[in-house]
Amino acid sequence: PAMGGNSGNTRVRGTTSGFDSGLASFGNGISSSSSELLSLLPAGIGLRYDEDLKRYKLASGASFPEWTQALASNAPLSPEYGIRGRSPIEREMELGIGTYLRFVASGAICCSVVHLAVTPIDVVKTKVQTDPERYPGVIQSFQTIVNEEGLQSFFTGWLPTFVGFFGWGGVTYAATEFFHRMFGELAPDLNEAVIILLAAAAAAFGGCLIIAPFESVRIRSVAQPDFSDSTIGVANRMIDEEGLESLFKAVPAFWLKEVPFAMAKFPVFYLFTKYLYAQFPQAAENVKMSLLISLAGGLAGGFIAAIVSNPADATISEMKRRKGDMGTMEAMQILLDRDGVPALFRGLLLRVVFYAIVVSLQFLIYDSVRIALGVGSDDLKLYLNVLAGALQQENGGPL
Repeated sequence: PAMGGNSGNTRVRGTTSGFDSGLASFGNGISSSSSELLSLLPAGIGLRYDEDLKRYKLASGASFPEWTQALASNAPLSPEYGIRGRSPIEREMELGIGTYLRFVASGAICCSVVHLAVTPIDVVKTKVQTDPERYPGVIQSFQTIVNEEGLQSFFTGWLPTFVGFFGWGGVTYAATEFFHRMFGELAPDLNEAVIILLAAAAAAFGGCLIIAPFESVRIRSVAQPDFSDSTIGVANRMIDEEGLESLFKAVPAFWLKEVPFAMAKFPVFYLFTKYLYAQFPQAAENVKMSLLISLAGGLAGGFIAAIVSNPADATISEMKRRKGDMGTMEAMQILLDRDGVPALFRGLLLRVVFYAIVVSLQFLIYDSVRIALGVGSDDLKLYLNVLAGALQQENGGPL
């Protein structure tokens, strides 16, 4: 048998993306020749991996699982394939720098575009958190901004938002893909959801070093509109008056915010989309339906992640609206002294709506760009095709 790849053998292209979603589908609507041949086998007959012969062989017996059930399982059936090998006829290919660069591009595009589009909501959220007396609620805040500051103020801080999340998205999404695979190889017996949890945490930890300075400038721009008349001016004044370290002072708070956020977002997305594919298996064979599942998974991930990370988000806003050397714990204590625990969840309703929209659109765009760039989930799989050599021979005659 031949393993289809980028060489002369067949590599079947699929339609799903994101994390593994169950039985692979084929973009041209035609199943692989291996699948068609295996489907002809009677019940109780299938492939079994022989440890001594180091190859698959036909096996029979009432206890032998149906091959379709083996395909649907996430358990590795071959020790050579490891945790990424879900069945006797498929495994994931080794990924190179070119593939990860396309992950970077996908993550950068999805995060920067979405956050730029929802900047008005982010502006209102920041004002509610930093000046609750003037902006006591969501509806009142919208009205106050329109009446007193004008519509243009809804896009205050758009530049650091776009640039910051361009870098953040590129790093965190690509790093999550990398750590997901690396941890899977290091701990093949670990549950897949736990692996994604750890991968998301590691990626977000590094990404905070990128997003922190841009968010510091954005929050100062929104909280103090007269601080400077431009984004560069805000950054320069902060550095001149408070030092370069002021842009990174909130990094610990961002760790408290973004690491739990990512640890909620990615595993919830993975588990929820896995559940939806199990309920609607036909979605795996249709690009539009698979993207709708990505959208639904993002809604669930964003909802849970917003609740988990709201206390840290409120703390960051309190830190950056003030000048000086205020630290993370000091800012949190001020919030607690002023309004108690509810202060840590101020703006939660708006934030839940905000991040449910943001994360769902991020995963929708991320998966769409991945498919467009040829690095969708099934583009990265190799399929065992017993007829590949014979069908693609160049010199004629059986191989």
